Amino acid sequence: MTSFNFEIGQCVQLRRRHWLIEEVETNDFGPVSLELRCLDDDATGQKQIVLPASEVSIELVDDLLWHQLGSNVPTDPKGYTAYLQSLQWNTASASDNNLFQAPFRAGIEISPYQLVPLAKALDLPRVNLLIADDVGLGKTIEAGLVLREMLLRKRADFFIVAAPAAMTLQWKEELSSKFGLNAQIVDAEFFAEMRADRGFGYNPWQATSAYIISHSLLRDEAYTVGLKAILGDPRPRSMLILDEAHHAAPAHSQAYATDSQLTFAVRELSKKFEHRLFLTATPHNGHSNSFSALLEMLDPQRFTRGIPVTQDQHDAIMVRRLKSDLRELSDTPFPIRRIKNIELDDTAAIAPELALFESLMDFGDLADRKGGYSFVRLQQRLLSSVSAFHSTLTAEIGKMPDGEVRDAGNALATAAKSQAFKGDAKSRNLATWIRENMGSHDSWNQRRVIVFSEYRDTLDWLRKQLLEELSLSPEDDRIAEFHGSTQPNERERIKARFNADPDQEPLRILLCTDAAREGINLQHRCYDLFHFDLPWNPSRLEQRNGRIDRRLQPAPEIFCRYFTYKNRSSDRILQALFKKTERINSELGEVGRVIETEIEERFKDGITRGNMSKLREDLDSESYLEVQRQVEEHQLSSDRAVRLKKLEAELSSIDRRLQLSRVSKDVAPRSLQTVFLNALTKIGASVTPDQVDDTGDIDIIELNPNSDGFSSADWTPVFDQLRTRPRNKDETLAEYRSNAPLKKVSFSPAKDGDRLRSDVEHLHLEHRLVKRLLSQFEAQGFRSRLERTAVLNAPISRARLVLLVRLTLYSKGANRLHSEVIPVAATVNADGVTPLKSEGQTAAQAYKELQGAIADASQPRPEICDVYRRRASHDALSLRDIAEERASENEAKVRGDLRSIGEKQAESLRKLLQEQFDRILKQQGEVQTFFDFSAEEKKQRELDQMYWATRLEDLETEIETEPEMVRQKHEISARRVEPVGLVYLLPEDQT
Repeated sequence: MTSFNFEIGQCVQLRRRHWLIEEVETNDFGPVSLELRCLDDDATGQKQIVLPASEVSIELVDDLLWHQLGSNVPTDPKGYTAYLQSLQWNTASASDNNLFQAPFRAGIEISPYQLVPLAKALDLPRVNLLIADDVGLGKTIEAGLVLREMLLRKRADFFIVAAPAAMTLQWKEELSSKFGLNAQIVDAEFFAEMRADRGFGYNPWQATSAYIISHSLLRDEAYTVGLKAILGDPRPRSMLILDEAHHAAPAHSQAYATDSQLTFAVRELSKKFEHRLFLTATPHNGHSNSFSALLEMLDPQRFTRGIPVTQDQHDAIMVRRLKSDLRELSDTPFPIRRIKNIELDDTAAIAPELALFESLMDFGDLADRKGGYSFVRLQQRLLSSVSAFHSTLTAEIGKMPDGEVRDAGNALATAAKSQAFKGDAKSRNLATWIRENMGSHDSWNQRRVIVFSEYRDTLDWLRKQLLEELSLSPEDDRIAEFHGSTQPNERERIKARFNADPDQEPLRILLCTDAAREGINLQHRCYDLFHFDLPWNPSRLEQRNGRIDRRLQPAPEIFCRYFTYKNRSSDRILQALFKKTERINSELGEVGRVIETEIEERFKDGITRGNMSKLREDLDSESYLEVQRQVEEHQLSSDRAVRLKKLEAELSSIDRRLQLSRVSKDVAPRSLQTVFLNALTKIGASVTPDQVDDTGDIDIIELNPNSDGFSSADWTPVFDQLRTRPRNKDETLAEYRSNAPLKKVSFSPAKDGDRLRSDVEHLHLEHRLVKRLLSQFEAQGFRSRLERTAVLNAPISRARLVLLVRLTLYSKGANRLHSEVIPVAATVNADGVTPLKSEGQTAAQAYKELQGAIADASQPRPEICDVYRRRASHDALSLRDIAEERASENEAKVRGDLRSIGEKQAESLRKLLQEQFDRILKQQGEVQTFFDFSAEEKKQRELDQMYWATRLEDLETEIETEPEMVRQKHEISARRVEPVGLVYLLPEDQT
């Protein structure tokens, strides 16, 4: 093989991959071994030690690139502008955390408040962040922005999202459509498929680098043993995103929270990830030890379970904003929520459900006197519907004690049976509202409505009542149900139908159990919601409302309605509870576990004649729950005035950084569309004017998949992602492609107040179609066929040459710390070039000036282009030394900046670890009492105390080693300077 003088920082091509040389071992005869790190995106940082003498082929890529400049026909001005634009979009620096990239690579209009978690993440040496925003503010989008930024900066290359099972498909869709991330859902089907294809011994966690798993499977060792095997302890550049993270906190009890199965699973797994993002709207369940345990899973270097957490401590890693605060300070138009109580004045004479309720209250008094049976479940179901009550009562009678109680139960069942299949005042009123506001028969307007109930029995009965009242057939597709038994694919289909254009989709009424209260966004075409019954758990009430009270709700107001009977005593209490929790929610953002636990305790025996007056008095009183409200506020947020002041400062800072980033990156929809159209032209799939609809506020483009440029078979799956619906399980690929039309595309993301068009796909830099097209512009230094030379006419008096080199700096492990494009200008002479001084311009300024010159340029005759193409390599090589010199100057500044950041973060971490060490020592010295603890709680407390001793030992080591590791992550171990472009600018008379 060819002999080379290998040096650290060079790039080599070996075994069909590209590698960075990190170490070179030599002897008197030359290089003996090379330590390499992979640079390819699908294996970034992978380590390999090779013996050059034993390799069949090994090439130095960098020298090859210099000699290949000008080897192809020079490109045109539009093409080169697109190329320069893509170069700019792919630069980043760890030395400047003020510049954002992810917001310009997302398929959604980003509000400044959503960038606060991203800004906080960039300032942390490890991304350990708790996003605890109010329901409906877009925690998924905020997490996606952090994840995408970490991937772009090469700080992450492997991630897992753990979420409730009902939300896994929602996560997959959001990551794909908004951020271009294709994550694999882990389930039994996926495991079986992988092992069938690749053998039973294959580890499915090696199939890709992006996964989504449910909380339930996260607890199952059969699914996580393979994950733990590939993570190590911990895996560098890995990220765990834990949605609804409060489920992992130790379960609340009377005095001291105790670990659950999910607590054990997350605690064991989270420590194997370098970065962690936890998402929840209710981070605190009222137990300080539970909160500290949750935060320790998030950031074990900052928190220890069982050690109380102060507000200053959790503020460092927590982002929590309330909708009410943002409505006051932000330009983002959140809808105003209108709560409407529909009071029914029916009497028992015309509403038998009222007489049945009084009979149930008599039964409750009897059961209480006799003992042995609680009527709470029966009461909750009767408050929903007679049908649900009758179904449950029939099943419960056998569990009742013999004698008077069972006889009374039988009598109730007989009375309920006659009414179980008939409508009631609520169903009739709902049907009337639908007729008056939405239509009936074949005449329907565009309005849609969601109706929630706790019980499937109520849902099934209500559907039948509405079909009858609205004169619809049982097969009518204007009504759909969403419940716990609805399969994942059917859930997505229902969601897509409900969010679709009402002119194209007839679905108008969606009946839901609380299975739909999380993980499904229904706000795009609906602003009306009914609570057919009121759950006694106030969080569920808020989660229901959150399906339409969300960002990107185009309506200025949303309406949440509920029913009460004027002549049913229990309803006064439920109405008071609704109002009380709504007020607390407006102040705290969500009714937290402190308050929720208090309410559950009060209602544990149901609503009886004995406690009715007390419940009503407490709920009407301003003092009730006030202590709990203050505790909740103290634990999670400061005084509102202080909170608003802090939020205002954050938003102002973020807005400045966003504007700076926008100017720096120039990833505006219009510029991205220009590059996209140029890329289509280059592959032979040009868009004609009749394919572009520019009559509205945004351009909408209709692609032609039959263009010659798309003839390759590997374009087919790309277009499948543009279809208007997902493929059905029983549908062949041919049937799917025939029946599901392609969406049109647009680069203008959905803005607040817009209604999403189901026939338009919003494209962005990370979208699969865009990445595929723009890949031809990428200059990773590995594409020898790339047209990296341009010869252009410009309004100048003397011929000039601009050499573009890219400086890339790496830390150990090929982790890219910095990349920038540096222009080197020169005058062109007959026999060579003369370098020009930079005259104090930064590389960015010179780059902008070059882009401006090219924008006004034209292309000379082919014979002129050919003259300069032949001399391109020679001219570039004559500027190589000065390019290296300019790169070294820039590198010196970046090294200094990175060193400063590393020192600062290392010292901050050392101080953090020492403070935690001191807190544990202090807690150990305090007298511990267990008088109010149950046996299980005592055991949990003792386990925590035993853990403190182990943690102290670990901290002694970490104080010595961890700060140094952070410092080393900012140390440059290798550099590359590669040519990425050459531009000849000729006077206009040289045509």
